Amino acid sequence: MIERLIRNNIKNINYHLVMGYLESKNIYPTEDEAIIITNFLKENYNSLLKDNSALLSLKGNIRDNIYYEVTNLLMNLKKSYL
Repeated sequence: MIERLIRNNIKNINYHLVMGYLESKNIYPTEDEAIIITNFLKENYNSLLKDNSALLSLKGNIRDNIYYEVTNLLMNLKKSYL
């Protein structure tokens, strides 16, 4: 059910939503990083639902500390909801 919700709503996310959510979790990306993360999620959500290997393509495109925090957040969300 959660996977279907993600698939049906991924097109509605934008970098403002992503940035606001990350900031609510005490992760502070720049606007450019939020755009990169948003585009990454839109393009890779399907493979992220299956495994975490797609996260490696995000590394190097955003600051290391943001990468590790986002990676940890995504893995914790997957454990909680999938």
